[in-house]
Amino acid sequence: MTILNDTRPGGSLALVVDDDPSLRLYMGVSLKKAGFEVLEADGGETALALFAAHRPDLVLLDVVMPDMDGFDTCKALRKLPGGRYVQVLMVTGLDDSESIERAFDAGANDFVSKPINWTVLGHKGRYLLRAGRAFRELDRSRSRLAKTQELARLGNWQIDLLKGEFSCSSKTCRLLGITSQRPETIDDFLQSVIAGQRDTVKAEIDRAVQHHQDISLNYPVILDDGTQKHILNQAEVLFNEHGSPELLLGVVQDVTQLKRAEEEIRLLAFYDSLTGLANRALFLDRLEKTIAGAQRNQQKFAMLFLDLDQFKLINDTLGHHIGDLLLKKVAARLKRNIRSTDTAAILGTRMSDSVVARLGGDEFTVLLTDIEKPEAVAKVAARLIRELSDIYPIDGHELSMTTSIGISIFPEDGEDPAALFKNADSAMYHAKNSGRNRYQFYKESLNRAALERFSIERDLKRALATDEMVLFYQPQIELASRRIVGAEALIRWVHPNKGMIPPDRFIAIAEESGQIIDINRWVVQTACRQMQQWRTAGLAPIRIAVNLSGYRLSSQDIIQTIKDALGSVAAENQVLEIEITENVLMQDTKETIGTLQGIKDLKLRIALDDFGTGYSSLRYLTTFPVDTIKIDRSFVMGCTTEPKNLVIIRAIIAMGHSLGKRIVAEGIETEEQYALMKELGCDEGQGYLFKHPVPADTFAELLVNAVL
Repeated sequence: MTILNDTRPGGSLALVVDDDPSLRLYMGVSLKKAGFEVLEADGGETALALFAAHRPDLVLLDVVMPDMDGFDTCKALRKLPGGRYVQVLMVTGLDDSESIERAFDAGANDFVSKPINWTVLGHKGRYLLRAGRAFRELDRSRSRLAKTQELARLGNWQIDLLKGEFSCSSKTCRLLGITSQRPETIDDFLQSVIAGQRDTVKAEIDRAVQHHQDISLNYPVILDDGTQKHILNQAEVLFNEHGSPELLLGVVQDVTQLKRAEEEIRLLAFYDSLTGLANRALFLDRLEKTIAGAQRNQQKFAMLFLDLDQFKLINDTLGHHIGDLLLKKVAARLKRNIRSTDTAAILGTRMSDSVVARLGGDEFTVLLTDIEKPEAVAKVAARLIRELSDIYPIDGHELSMTTSIGISIFPEDGEDPAALFKNADSAMYHAKNSGRNRYQFYKESLNRAALERFSIERDLKRALATDEMVLFYQPQIELASRRIVGAEALIRWVHPNKGMIPPDRFIAIAEESGQIIDINRWVVQTACRQMQQWRTAGLAPIRIAVNLSGYRLSSQDIIQTIKDALGSVAAENQVLEIEITENVLMQDTKETIGTLQGIKDLKLRIALDDFGTGYSSLRYLTTFPVDTIKIDRSFVMGCTTEPKNLVIIRAIIAMGHSLGKRIVAEGIETEEQYALMKELGCDEGQGYLFKHPVPADTFAELLVNAVL
């Protein structure tokens, strides 16, 4: 074995393999003249070792050698690392066709016969190198293409338009889940397409074949294991040199991930991320389409505008996390109860295009299409009121929630989205002002009510600063003696233009706008000052009860407000009583409990107002520091005519007394009611029988006699 110029700085390396030293010498010289560096081997085993060590670019391989002939050496060489692309030139003295075929079968790229033309040999070697590089680059391109198709999840198929024959790649089979054998027909190719779309896809391909047209199809397929994929199938017609259609060449691509990304983008663009309902953008789009369809077909539809009652109170007291969880539960119920199948079952009408959306915050909308009578919409609204009104257990809290619904009908209440929204919104606010937890159809008068509401909210901002607020006082009577033992302070607003405005017209607005905090502070301070004035006038001290709105009670710093008010008067703390409603107790937070306990630490009494109208719970009376239970006027006013009311009143009095609570009956208007409440053991009462709420100076005159 001989190695010549093994370093090959920048040149090509050739390996000459022959058992004849003279031939190796001549071949080496000829190749060196052509610019090659040369290795020599005297047999097949040595040649394989040298190839593995040096990776030559060209191998001249003699066919007839003693230990391993050229055919076997060539086969073994092709299996070595790097042996796939090396150019092998077989050197043979045999010129029969059988030997030539064996040379190519063994993996030779070319052959040369003895005697060798030494001048041509070098040129032949250089040509083989160029051809080898081209084949190597072609193979690499094929590998890169195959890898690219693998990464892009691409497969190809084709239809010979002249012969009508179909074929596809193995990658196509893998993409489509075809494992048994390659499809031979279009029907086989489309077997995995979802049944409902298979005929459509086949018809499109048939049309492309018949009319020589390109196609682009997107459809789902189901694999044998149940996996669903989305496939993009594109094909283009190829023409021969004569301009005739020859081939429909197609590619299939797995676009499942792209479809999922598109779906996520669609969800972000058109669906509320918290509740999964349609968002404002999608609802407006559907509303515009519904208007166009209703105008075209002369149909009616309804828009329901829902707003959760006192949701802001929950958000402010318990935090947005609890509020979000509540919104999700409400949205789930809303969606479940407005499904088109349910709606059709209730109404007996077609409402397949119903849309439920969350506009933002605690506002929801429902679109009911193709309605015949408003009564049908009323049934849906009533059902939603019933289903959404409940106690929702969330993170250890039991949250009471109701909703108010405004309804506008197309085309009577508006023929464009803005008008339908505005009028449904006006109807919803009217429902809230009428007591909440109800629905209201739009009427023209509601617009005036909405304008009035905005006017009140605007004027309310200056009412305290301009001394427009006053306190009226209603006597609280000891039923056994009819002696005045207390007074409930009731706020009134003396508007410079509208006159006397009762609290039910502005308290809810004050709560929503946040002005209730200043009003609470003013009520406590004014009641304490009035108490001091009566004492200075020599009147007997009595208890004054002040109503505090439950809006953000724990964050109002109400304890400091009460301390400041009491510190400005020389009165016993026990003469001030704080009235709260059940919605404050239902917040059931550590902060709320702490606030109520802080009130008790000031030696004040706490009264539970309107007891029996909410989710009255024994737990409230045992958990919270309540001293007085006030039976709601709705029970008292019907106590002589409604047996059930009497049962409830008896139960409240017995329960309250057993827990050591004082019982006050509200709304006593007749002597018969008074006598019955007294007989049942109620401690105190108030109502128009004794006196309606009066200004402070009039109440002072009542205190002189002290008995009513």
